[in-house]
Amino acid sequence: MIRFPRTGAAHASLLAGGLILSALALANLESCANVQAPPGGPPDSIPPMLIAVYPDSFAVVAWTGKREKVRFEFDESISEQNLQIAAILYPFEPRPNVDKGKRELRVRPRAGWVPDRLYHVRIEPVVQDLFRNRIEEPIYHIVSTGMPISENEASGAVIDRIRGERLPNGRVDMVLLPDTLRYGAIADSSGAFTIGTLPVGDYYAIGYEDLNNNMRADDFDRSDTLIVSLGQADTLALEFQVFKHDTLGPALVEVAPIDSLVLQLGFDSYLDPDVPTPTEAIEVLALADSSPVAIDTVFHAWRYTVWSDSIEQVLREAEAAARDSAAAAQAAEQEVVEEEVAEEEAAEREPPAVELRPPAAERQEVQEEEAQQPTVLPDQRLYVIAAAPIPPGSYLVRVYRLLNLSGLVADSEATFEQPEPEPPEPPEAEEPAEIPPDTAGAEGRGR
Repeated sequence: MIRFPRTGAAHASLLAGGLILSALALANLESCANVQAPPGGPPDSIPPMLIAVYPDSFAVVAWTGKREKVRFEFDESISEQNLQIAAILYPFEPRPNVDKGKRELRVRPRAGWVPDRLYHVRIEPVVQDLFRNRIEEPIYHIVSTGMPISENEASGAVIDRIRGERLPNGRVDMVLLPDTLRYGAIADSSGAFTIGTLPVGDYYAIGYEDLNNNMRADDFDRSDTLIVSLGQADTLALEFQVFKHDTLGPALVEVAPIDSLVLQLGFDSYLDPDVPTPTEAIEVLALADSSPVAIDTVFHAWRYTVWSDSIEQVLREAEAAARDSAAAAQAAEQEVVEEEVAEEEAAEREPPAVELRPPAAERQEVQEEEAQQPTVLPDQRLYVIAAAPIPPGSYLVRVYRLLNLSGLVADSEATFEQPEPEPPEPPEAEEPAEIPPDTAGAEGRGR
């Protein structure tokens, strides 16, 4: 037992001072347990820089246990924050074992290294120094436990199939068959990706939008799949056209008459624009007596646009030809006109010598070539062109074995009303010609 002697005021003050010093020392010890930026000096705004990796990238090592680690050494001390999400290991292991020294990160598989395997290590841009300066770009490292290092590569883009635009930050998984070892890459802000140094073999490749950031393609993610083969030094160009896949075939939800000949069919899912729909797949029946309506053509939305544009072009050219014929007939009726005046009037009527558009034959060839190789997007509509005008009344439309973008087929039906045609507008009444005054009578009365 410690006894404090009853002494004077001086001894009591010394004792109190000693207790205060002890309390300050304990406070300092507690503060040392917290990771903080070192005090004093100018603030550091430069992120950590990688200066060495052990073993070297593309090295072949004989690791088979848990003790060996890939070590990433930086030029300054590394913070412990975000340590458990700092690395991704392929074949896919989202949370490998990660620990640190003062200036290095150490990574290894949780179950240990497997012989004859290629490993990809990705250090995420969450690693930071004591001043919270994060590395700006991911760090990639490849090491082999016996498998030969390949020189192959797959690159390309992840594209939104519905909009026709690149998908920023999409993911790509390359699943080696039949082992199902999964390697992966993340597309950049422009939707482009590159992944290489993969084991030789066949791959089930998946491009997808990782909505919940769990690093795998779920049913609710927009995705696209390919089967590819990758050799020792192959270079592949891949394009993933991702979209939300359906679980059922397309159902007809709306029929809208465009005019007496054209019906617009609307469906609840996107259709494959590259697969034509035969006329036998669609049936239009009058509800009164089940009499069929003859169908001439069925178009996808983009083909209908091309078709209607071509008809409008033909009509415009016909109107222009009619105007030219009328002008020529009017010119022929002018019998007594001086030659110079006739030439001036003809020059005013004729188009310029420089032809701004190619001849009709060349335009038709260009249109046919564009129709054969279109850049088209999926749509949820079909257009049915009847062989003759559809009379007013109630009708039933049946669609058989229609294919959607997910490769699923379905039968469906819907009814519609064909309206009465609008009556033609009456012609505008011509204003009566103004009768000139009777000048002859006025002159007679004046005399």
